[in-house]
Amino acid sequence: MKTQIGYFASLEQYRPMDALEQAVRAEKVGFDSIWADDHFHPWYHDNAQSAQAWAWMGAALQATRKVFISTCITCPILRYNPAIVAQTFATLRQMYPGRVGVAVGAGEAMNEVPVTGEWPSVPVRQDMTVEAIEVMRKLWQSKEPVTFKGKYFTLDKAFMYTKPDDEVPLYFSGLGPKGAKLAGMYGDHLMTVAADPDALKKVTIPNFEAGAREAGKDPSKMERAMLIWYSVDPDYDRAVEGNRFWAGCLVPAMFKYKVYEPKEVQCHANLVGHDMITKNYMCATDAEGMIKEIERFKAAGINHFCLGNSSPNVNFGIDIFKEIIPAVTD
Repeated sequence: MKTQIGYFASLEQYRPMDALEQAVRAEKVGFDSIWADDHFHPWYHDNAQSAQAWAWMGAALQATRKVFISTCITCPILRYNPAIVAQTFATLRQMYPGRVGVAVGAGEAMNEVPVTGEWPSVPVRQDMTVEAIEVMRKLWQSKEPVTFKGKYFTLDKAFMYTKPDDEVPLYFSGLGPKGAKLAGMYGDHLMTVAADPDALKKVTIPNFEAGAREAGKDPSKMERAMLIWYSVDPDYDRAVEGNRFWAGCLVPAMFKYKVYEPKEVQCHANLVGHDMITKNYMCATDAEGMIKEIERFKAAGINHFCLGNSSPNVNFGIDIFKEIIPAVTD
């Protein structure tokens, strides 16, 4: 499967209009896809933003010409009802055929707790996500009104009148063994988040492929996408620090426990060392360095990169891909 290079328009890090300008620039440079973080709270407090992803996607789809655009990642189980998620992305895909996808996952406390007060355990949220996907697919596929009574969600003669001509591709977020296996079983593609390449190669991707085969799918035809942040600057230490905004993502407790205040997340992020950032994210001083960074994750099995740009000079961090994309997608 051909390697694809996507651009993550960081709505937590940049003002929405600035992120839109980046997306337009990225398409012109040659990126294959654009991804938007679907958050209520950001992963950092200082100089942060928190734009609504679906509203932004509509503007981005109209401002660009052909690039594929998806969220990364939507939690369809707490602050959103899965039926409304299904309706939103069916509408967008009908308006922009072939250009819209959605990535779903079990969520983070920082987005769900502030507006719901709820934060179920990881196994419960995983079960809820699987059921939410069932709800979404029923609405996308059914030619008749749907009545459904699940453990978590209910439909009563619900019918989706506005459907696209084809289904919305669904990326399932998987990190650990169980999540990766669920991604293979219930998603169209895997979306994982920045991790040690060894863990990707030995844990995440094998479990994803096992889940796909268990569900009767051919994993070789499914994308193995990964959200990862990068920073390019002639000063290497400055490049590393460029990724500091996202260092909280490297603290496992942020995904498991009820931590939902950006100030608290930032405190954890500021304790993450340079070695951890350089191991799990991409830091480089030039195009050659970025090519090497991408290649080390390609070797772990990733074939669709969702790259968040934290370069000190953001436009430089986009334009340098004129050299990088041809080298890593041949």
